[in-house]
Amino acid sequence: MNVQFTDKRKSIFKSTLHLIKDNGFHGTPMSQIAKHADVAIGTIYHYFPSKDELILALFEYCRKELYSYIFKQVNQDMTYKEQFYSVFKSFCTFHIDNRECSCFFEQFYNSPYNEIIRTKDSEEGPYAQNTFMKFVIRGIQEEYIKPIDEKIICSAYIGAAVTYAKTVVYGKIEFSEKELTELIDIIWTGIKNND
Repeated sequence: MNVQFTDKRKSIFKSTLHLIKDNGFHGTPMSQIAKHADVAIGTIYHYFPSKDELILALFEYCRKELYSYIFKQVNQDMTYKEQFYSVFKSFCTFHIDNRECSCFFEQFYNSPYNEIIRTKDSEEGPYAQNTFMKFVIRGIQEEYIKPIDEKIICSAYIGAAVTYAKTVVYGKIEFSEKELTELIDIIWTGIKNND
């Protein structure tokens, strides 16, 4: 499923994200999305035969947006450690700056949709192993990171990043480059390979 993001599709995605943030998956009917996106209900069904198809396509869209954002500063001249710090910082700022996507991810991963993508997971297609996981696996294979299960590393890494972003968004702390770097230092120190 190679998705082309036309203007109408993007408008539908943006409206869906906005409405899901406020109303959740179940409180966001297709008719409300059509009204908010200023498109005919038939237009939505032209692109997405069902609400489930829309949610899964939106997940793919948000994931591509996330990866584009977090890997845009990474280049091959950087050491793996520098890449790691850059990716982590960008991951945090994405979740601060893109609250609707962040809320969508949180709801998605805590819903039956998550099981759908897990059962469809493969090396090809929209639900293939994610780019972030591949980045971590590369760090393990190239021995920059300890040989720990990549899912454990991702859980620690993503959990810390999302929690930090939430504390900033909810006004509990102010964003600080220094404190964010200190947080990354903690993660990096725990997983770096000392051999």
